[in-house]
Amino acid sequence: MKNHEASVKDMEAAAIAWSCALFKTPMVGLKVVTDIVDGEMATQDEFLANLAAASKSLQESLPKLLDTISNSEAPSKDEL
Repeated sequence: MKNHEASVKDMEAAAIAWSCALFKTPMVGLKVVTDIVDGEMATQDEFLANLAAASKSLQESLPKLLDTISNSEAPSKDEL
């Protein structure tokens, strides 16, 4: 993480994206960060502190994402 100056790591969506790529299936992911890797707070405390902000972020972002998806054409399997 430090070598790449990353502050977020995501294993769940990465696994889904990898599987989708194997089967040439389109995938879109929308996630929010509720805890910081190696943060100063205990994971549970940090999660609870950030949950409200994460929920608000999703409430604002999800309609925009759905609008974008509904107004675009899906790529063909050959384009993936």
